[in-house]
Amino acid sequence: MDSNEINFLEVIADSYGIDKNSVIFKYIERKTRASERGSKARRSLGNLYALYVLAQDYINENFEGSSFTELMQRMKAMPFGTKLQNHPLDNRLNDEVKRQYKVSDNMLPVQPANLGDGRKARKISVDLLREYNMNPSSCASFIVDAIDSYITIIDSHQTAYLNQIDAAYTDLEIAEVIAEAFAYNSDARLFEIVSFGLLYLHFNKTKVSFSIDGKSFSQKLTLYRTGRTNANDGGIDFVLKPLGNFFQVTETLDFKKYFLDFEKINRFPMSFVIKTNLTQQAVRDKIKEDAVQLYSVEQVDVYMNLFEEIYTLNELKNILDQVKESHDSISKLKEIVVQCFKLEYGLLD
Repeated sequence: MDSNEINFLEVIADSYGIDKNSVIFKYIERKTRASERGSKARRSLGNLYALYVLAQDYINENFEGSSFTELMQRMKAMPFGTKLQNHPLDNRLNDEVKRQYKVSDNMLPVQPANLGDGRKARKISVDLLREYNMNPSSCASFIVDAIDSYITIIDSHQTAYLNQIDAAYTDLEIAEVIAEAFAYNSDARLFEIVSFGLLYLHFNKTKVSFSIDGKSFSQKLTLYRTGRTNANDGGIDFVLKPLGNFFQVTETLDFKKYFLDFEKINRFPMSFVIKTNLTQQAVRDKIKEDAVQLYSVEQVDVYMNLFEEIYTLNELKNILDQVKESHDSISKLKEIVVQCFKLEYGLLD
């Protein structure tokens, strides 16, 4: 990775006289960690874009703020912004800043504004912009410049991956590029996409027969993605039809995460795809061992019985080994990964 990309935020901050102890610098630094190649962080843009459009208003001397509708339109017009919802402007940005930095209400980025006609409006906190005696206009310009630079960097990384997989022609080359998703520091979204492609091909080899009201049916198992990685899907990443099995993809072994996922869907059984080299049984053992330290054995057993299948890196690598034995299968895998990647990052919008 280019050294300028690693230090891009500090360079921009220095150019605008931004104090690195300020809330705004620390917040943007945290939110732009996904610019690092191989970062495990998800690229959450909603809060950054809310901050961006509010800072734009200040730069343009629109100190009274803009209507909620106008701000949302500008956010959606930004790269990868078409699917954004209104939560960042409503409360999500403020809640995150308050939770992380324990600031007073006047320092929260999104402040209510009154345009005089009853329209819901928002403006940026001037107290936030001038913390540590920073120049408010310079600070607003820093916000816009930093986020623009961040988007340019992650966009170039996405293009780089697409170029890499497009340039993979032989079956071995494709398999090697796909296997990069298994690396510890690989992007979380890429891991989910590759997992989907592998499991799609794995399940699609199986045909099931069933009967409804005496009428017989037969069809191949088909795996579907519920949406993008950050979609509001209730904790469900994949659905297997016609069986109706739910799947969640994760990189953590924290039992609380799994138990919460079960609660989200009223304790409906679910399968998990986990980025770990542990065996399936070792995963189950660790989750149970950690959980019984907080819950009774009876409570833990209720949740443990909700686990259906567990797919770890071991199973995914075995599936990839099988897939790469067939030119048609590895080509199909490449096609699935490319299409899902473009959908995930809004390149098909």
